[in-house]
Amino acid sequence: MDTKIVKKKSKLKLILIIVLSVLSISVFGWYFLNQERTYNVKLEDIQTDEVTNGKFEDMLMVTAQTQSLNSSLVNVLEGGAVKEIFAEDGQMVTKGQPIARVYNPNTEFNYLNQETGIMQQISQMRSSLLELKNQEFNQDKELLQSQNDYNTALQSFNLQKRLYDAEIGKKTDYDIALQNLNYQKQRKVIVEKGASSEKASRNSQFSAINSSISQMEKSLNILRSNKNNFLIMSPVSGRLSSFNISLGQNLTSGESIGKVDLMGGYKLIAKVDEYYINKLINGIKGSLESNAKQFDVIITKILPEVKDGQFSVELNFVDAKPENLKIGMTFGVKLKLSADTQSMMIPKGNFYKDTNGKWIFVVKGNKAEKRSINLGRENQMYYEVVSGLKQGETVITSDYTELKKYEILDIQK
Repeated sequence: MDTKIVKKKSKLKLILIIVLSVLSISVFGWYFLNQERTYNVKLEDIQTDEVTNGKFEDMLMVTAQTQSLNSSLVNVLEGGAVKEIFAEDGQMVTKGQPIARVYNPNTEFNYLNQETGIMQQISQMRSSLLELKNQEFNQDKELLQSQNDYNTALQSFNLQKRLYDAEIGKKTDYDIALQNLNYQKQRKVIVEKGASSEKASRNSQFSAINSSISQMEKSLNILRSNKNNFLIMSPVSGRLSSFNISLGQNLTSGESIGKVDLMGGYKLIAKVDEYYINKLINGIKGSLESNAKQFDVIITKILPEVKDGQFSVELNFVDAKPENLKIGMTFGVKLKLSADTQSMMIPKGNFYKDTNGKWIFVVKGNKAEKRSINLGRENQMYYEVVSGLKQGETVITSDYTELKKYEILDIQK
């Protein structure tokens, strides 16, 4: 009986040791886990801001630069190396004025070969025309000869007939004259038919050859005018801008090397962060200030191509425009994206780049806890709070690079 009691006590003792061991492991595990989730920060190393409720301006500030309202690109028609430069950036130019010249020996050689080939074809066709005209001349001679032979035969027949009828001439002479007249008459008919048929054929050949020569001469003129493509000329009259080429520089066909501003007005071009590419549309209004005066502008074109994280928009002045505008001037433009609303807001800060607006540290006393939030619109100063925060709460808005892997912050003063 004592043995059983001893064994039973031993089992209870073993169970108690196991339970205590599990509890110890859990306590230490919780401690170390809590250590991983908690981080000590100094108050002076963070920035805090209060959640406020007020008028949220759904607007965007951009920097816009003035450009000519209308301009024409200067394009390279024929590629080659820059041989001469006749104009400078910013210079006033007139339509057709040469501004540069390129040279490409391979293209020049091809032009010469093509020109030689076309001229040879034209020469051959003109030789064919001359041959046809000689044929026509010979045909006319044959017609004239047949008509003359017929007239001679008719005169001879008439003479022999009068002599025969007067019983002076011989019957044989009369028969010979009649036979010759019939022969010349039939010969004349055959020659006239052949001449008529050949004339129609020659006229068709004349028309075809002349048409071909005309087309060849047009091609030759185009080819010769293409040589002028080595000369880059101003497409319109105005101010040459964005023109920056160097001697020896290789240019490709179709390449744009500048533009000519028509100086008939001004527009604004602004670079905008790609975040707003689906938020901006034509017709959105804005304003800018110049010399203590406000001027209204409106978006007239969205250029959706994104480059280096930005896209471009064009804006026009609605009514009045600042005085003494010049190309290249910059202005700060405020774009009104929607009507103002009463909303909860938090100031913008570096925290956003690490959280993407999905969570934030909320300060309570000397601690800050991670909390999920939902942010909506933004302007230059504030994020709009959709959910997750209350008015009057304090949040950390500074950089989260060292904080993002923790759940709780101990703030040390």
